[in-house]
Amino acid sequence: MATYLLVWNPKRWHFDELPECVDVVKKYQSIELRWSCGLNKRIQRGERVFLIRLGKEPKGIFASGTVVKGSYEDKHWLPEKAKAGDKALFVTVEFEVLLDPLQDKILRFEHLSKAPFSQVKWSTQSGGISIPEDIASKLEDTWAELNGVEMVKLPEEVSNNEKFYEGARRWISINAYERNPRARKICIDKYGVTCWVCKRNLAELYGEVAEGLIHVHHLKPFYEVKKEYEIDPVRDLRPVCPNCHAVIHLKKSPYTIEQVKEFLKNVANSNLLQQTA
Repeated sequence: MATYLLVWNPKRWHFDELPECVDVVKKYQSIELRWSCGLNKRIQRGERVFLIRLGKEPKGIFASGTVVKGSYEDKHWLPEKAKAGDKALFVTVEFEVLLDPLQDKILRFEHLSKAPFSQVKWSTQSGGISIPEDIASKLEDTWAELNGVEMVKLPEEVSNNEKFYEGARRWISINAYERNPRARKICIDKYGVTCWVCKRNLAELYGEVAEGLIHVHHLKPFYEVKKEYEIDPVRDLRPVCPNCHAVIHLKKSPYTIEQVKEFLKNVANSNLLQQTA
């Protein structure tokens, strides 16, 4: 799963809505924002991004999120260029962490200038640069520690000797794993993007626009988790489509995948009987 760096330079554009956006994230755990991605046309849905403030102090990373709409062209973000008909490339990102650099503790540029992060040119003037996989992994850990979050320790491949830990208080949303690209990647690499319940691939129904669209369902209900526990993303996670995922969580004690499969089977049998009657 690729990771990219997006850039905000307050000397070029005033993010006047930042305080309100920060409040939205505190209240609702995430916010979707459009952001310029430089000249990068390759960023795809589900990939990871970090947002850095440059140009004026305090400089450093102040936001992170997951791409919900890959690179696309739209009117330029500078009003005068947009008026002239110029366009720019953007991505839409669901930011699950968004800090106010003037109020909150951010990952300062001074820290990023030290090893191992010094391998990346953080002072780039154009967003959309790729962050190497090994650096991205270390960045995730440092970022999680800064924000007081117990992140899932998930390498790109799962071995029989590796253990994965997760704090129950961190992942409380049914879509939380959608925002953890490493957990999602391990699950999908194993099981694909076909729904484990209804056996549908959304790209086959809706075309290219739904390519790769799938939720990741946790088989162990969170209300049963009382403390930190070991998690195996291959054993404990399954890809399910949004519809089936919603049905699974229709009640506090979620339906099992097998139960929802049975719902589908009963309806199909009922329809067949009506057709033959």
